[in-house]
Amino acid sequence: MRLSEYKYKNHRFLGCSEGGVYTAMALPQYRLLFDIGVGHTKFTDYPKLLLTHGHLDHSSGLAYYVSQRALRRLEAPSIYCPPEIADPLNRMFAIWAEIEGFEAAYNLVPVDYESLYQLQGNVYFRPIRSIHRVPSNGYTILEKNQKLKPEFQDLPGHEIAALKTQRNDLFYEHQNPIITFSGDTQIEFILENELVRRSKILFLECTYVDEKRPVERARKWGHIHLFEIAANADAFKDVERLFLIHFSPRYKQEIIVQQIKSALPPWLAEKTTPFLYSKDIRNINPPHRN
Repeated sequence: MRLSEYKYKNHRFLGCSEGGVYTAMALPQYRLLFDIGVGHTKFTDYPKLLLTHGHLDHSSGLAYYVSQRALRRLEAPSIYCPPEIADPLNRMFAIWAEIEGFEAAYNLVPVDYESLYQLQGNVYFRPIRSIHRVPSNGYTILEKNQKLKPEFQDLPGHEIAALKTQRNDLFYEHQNPIITFSGDTQIEFILENELVRRSKILFLECTYVDEKRPVERARKWGHIHLFEIAANADAFKDVERLFLIHFSPRYKQEIIVQQIKSALPPWLAEKTTPFLYSKDIRNINPPHRN
C-alpha cells in the first residue's frame, strides 16, 4: 500500500484515497485520522479516528487499527462516528474479539452535531452532517476565539479596558475553520454549510470527472461530480487549498489532472490539488507545496 504525502503551509497530510477501494488520511499535527479504509502500520500511531461513515472503503481498517494499538501497548484509541452506526460497530468489535481471543480496548464516541470536541488549546473539531446513501458526516477542524463585537471595535483601548470591568458582553465566540474533510457526500455539504465554505483547507470527494459518468449518476450514489464543483465555483472562493479525493479507479491520473484543468475556472484549478500517487503528477500543481 502506497501512502502519499502532501503539505500546505504548516500542515502535512499522509494518506490514500480511491473511490470504492480505500480512503484514509492522517494529520500528524493533530494526531488524528480521517477514516481508515485500509489497515496500515503508520496509521496506528494516531490515537484519534474521525470516521465519516461505515462503508468498507472508509472503515475496513478499524479492527486492525484497534488491535495493532493494543499490540503495541498504546493508549486505547478514541473513535468518533455517526451515532446511527455506534451499536453495529460495537457488535463488530465484539465479534472480532471473539475471533482473535483478545479484547482490545477502544473508546467509541457517537458524535453530537451540536458539540465541539477539543483537540488542543483553542483548536476543536466539529462533526457536520453530510448527504450520502448511509448515515454520514464530515468534520471541520477549527480555532475558537473571542472577538470584540462590531459596535465596540472603534473604541480606544482604554475605553474597552474600562468596559471590561463593567460588563461581560463585549465579545462573541468566533469559529475560524482550518481544515474540513467531507467524506462521501453530495455537493450540498458545501453549499449548505458556511463553516465548510470558509475552511482554509478543504478535502472534498470528487468521484467522477467526465461526461461518461454524468452528474445524475454521481448524485444517485451520494457523490460529487467535478462538473458540480465547476458549476458552483463561487462556493470555493474562500478556500485556500482544495484537495480532491475519492476519484473512481476507472480514471488514469493523467485524465484527472487534465479534467481539473479543463473543467474548473483557472483561478480555482490553480488552487486545486488532486490527492494522487506518482511524483510527476504531484508536482504538476506546485502551489500546494507552500
